[in-house]
Formats: sequence, C-alpha cells, structure tokens
Amino acid sequence: MNIFVILFALYILAPKIDLIALFGSGIRLEDFISLVAAALYFIQKRRHPIPFPKFVRLYLLFVGVSYLSAAYNYGDTGFAGFLFATRLLQYMIWFFIMYEACFSVSRINLRRIIMGVSVVFLLWGGLEYFGLIGRVGKFTGAAERLTINTSGPFETSVMLAILAYAVPSLLLTPFMAVLVFLTQARITLLGVVVSLAAARPVRAALIGIVGGTLFFTVAQPVFSAFEESRLARSDSPLEMAESLESAWDRVPVIHDPAVFRHRFLSGNSADLFQFVAASGDDLSFRYRAVRWPMVIKATLFNSVTHVAIGWGPSAWGPAIDSYYVRTLGETGLIGLGLLGLWLFACYRETRIHSTANFAVVTMIVVGFFIDIFTSSKAMPLLWAFLALEFARHPFSMPFARRPVFGSRAIRRRPMLPAPVTSGMRRG
Repeated sequence: MNIFVILFALYILAPKIDLIALFGSGIRLEDFISLVAAALYFIQKRRHPIPFPKFVRLYLLFVGVSYLSAAYNYGDTGFAGFLFATRLLQYMIWFFIMYEACFSVSRINLRRIIMGVSVVFLLWGGLEYFGLIGRVGKFTGAAERLTINTSGPFETSVMLAILAYAVPSLLLTPFMAVLVFLTQARITLLGVVVSLAAARPVRAALIGIVGGTLFFTVAQPVFSAFEESRLARSDSPLEMAESLESAWDRVPVIHDPAVFRHRFLSGNSADLFQFVAASGDDLSFRYRAVRWPMVIKATLFNSVTHVAIGWGPSAWGPAIDSYYVRTLGETGLIGLGLLGLWLFACYRETRIHSTANFAVVTMIVVGFFIDIFTSSKAMPLLWAFLALEFARHPFSMPFARRPVFGSRAIRRRPMLPAPVTSGMRRG
C-alpha cells in the first residue's frame, strides 16, 4: 500500500485537538502528519512532474494575496495572519502528494482505504451519539450534534458527505447519511441536495428515502419531535433578507477589526445584541445578519488598500460563518475575485459525476454560511480528489451517468495507464 495514501487516511482520522497553542490556532496531530508527508514527498524521487493546472495557479495567486494582506496588516494581526495563510498551503500540499501517489495505487485499494475510514467514523459517531465517548475539539456546547473528530458539526458534515459519495454502498451510504443528519448542519444538507440532484437524481431520491427513514427511527431518542430539533428552527429566505436589511442600516462602520473581535464576536456580547433582530427562530442567522454587514462595511467603506486587499487573515477572528464575507474582509475585492475564479476553474475542470465535482459544488453552497474553505478536514479531502480527478484516476468517478441538468465539454486528458498484467494480450 502506498505510504502517502496511508498518511492521508491517518490525517483524516486524526482528532482535531490543539496540542500546542499558537497565535489563536494551535499545532495538532494532523499538522505533524502533514509535515511527514510533505517531507517524504520532497525527499523521494518523483516519478511525475509537479502538476500546475489552472485551478492550482489561481489558488496560489489567492494565497499570495493573503500573504500580502498579512504583511500589510501585520500591526493588527501579527504573526497570526501569516499562520492562517500558511494553513491554506498546508491543505493544498495534499493535491501534489495524492497526485504522485495515485499513479501507484489501484482503484480497489483506494476504495478500501476510504471505506475503512468511513467505517471508523460510523463507529465513532455511534459511540458519541450514545454518550459512550466524549467529544473532541472546540465545539462542545451542543450535546445533540455530532462532531466526531473535528472542531464542529459543519466540518464533520461536509467531511462525511464527501466520503459517503466517494465510496457508494447500500450498506454504508445510508448510515453515513444518518450521521450527516445528526450533525444538524442545515446548509450542508442543502449543499448535498444541490450536488446530488444535479448529478445523480435517482440515487439522491433513494438515499433520501432510506436515509430519512433511518434518521427518523434511529435518531428518535434524541429528537422526540422534529419540530424540537435545530433543523426545524430556520428562518425563511425572506426573513433572512429582512434581518440583513435591518442590520445593514443600523450597524456602524468599524475602522479597527480589534473592536469587532472584542465587542461583537462573542454570542453573549451586549454590544452584539443591540443590533440583533428581535423576531425570527434562527438565532445563529440573526448573529450572522449583524456580523456580515459589519465586516462588509468595514472593508468597503475604508481606505482603498483595505478595499483591495482587506484587513488580513485572522483579522475578524477564527470564524465569520461565511467564507465569502470572510474572504472579502481578509483579502478584499482582489482576494474575493480570485476565490471566485478558483472555484469556477475547479468546477469547469471536474467531470459532473466525479467526487471532486460533488465536493466543489457542496462546498460552494456551504461556503455561504460556513468558513468551510478553512477546514483542515474538508480542504485536504477536496484537494485529494481534485488530484485524482486531474490524473483521471478510476477512483475519481464513483458513478457515470448523464446529468439531469445537461452536460458540458471537458478538456480531455488521458487516463492513468492500465496496470501491466500477466497472460495473453488482445490483438
């Protein structure tokens, strides 16, 4: 078995626990695994040249703007800005590592590894659900939401959704869908529905029926009535728009992100509550409806430099609950534009039924409400499957059917060479 694939599996499985506190982030076990994998990648003799497709070049430009903004705003963000930007490169390194690895590992072996990881998460999620093991990471306040080995349910839900899509199985996928439901990450469920409806309408319906049936039976002890769960406490799009419009007119223009971090980042802040809408069932969105306009106005209504390159990575705290608002606030209009070009390139360069395409579409949707593109689990998974897709590895395509929304032209690249087998050849 390829050492890089084993290290990648260990990276995904590693619990997200800070071993050493560092500039508001922390050094984790997964960081050491990344370091070992990167060292082996650069030390050993590579069999193939380092790939630089368009989406890789665009992302490197985006990271470059992040470093530029970190340098310009060093007085406010300090070294944390450089650390947050470096995290993006750390996750990206798995693209190059998995691209090199995929030439020497078969589809069957990759499927076994990913299925093994999924089974571990099923067991882990079950033990956590029944209270037999404790939670890891920073998200410990909501006892009814699964987090498994990550710092939050949103990250967990995207990770599980990608893994379930990569290794479809009638015995495994419905139970993975149950775990996604148990995270109660509403935006992830929407992202999965959008991706599956576009690429696999029939399978999406079947998974929805089976997974929904299991959810309402297995999860009944936790959700005695669906109306009492977080999944039912969502504002309508009209209510969300009204909350944003109301907050936009009332929130002040901030000229220092430190004021935002100290006064408006805490959910218990009295400064925050004075702008929170009184109506609505979704308190988490009402927080967003206040914070998003603050970050947007602070970026667009300040100096030209801040409009262009933002206030620096980490300037607005560890999470804004919208990666697009976060990108605007941290890297300005230039960074947001490059992010959009990168996502478009990723979508265009991936085939409709590939795992990479599913991951891209799901994360694009999730990114509206979650900082998913900073996730230390979801991002390496995305880069790994982008590498498999770029190499046209057989494992990158778990399905192959005509999409319900039509098809598009994809630039053809040769698939990996077939393994040499003994016996007679056709001819």
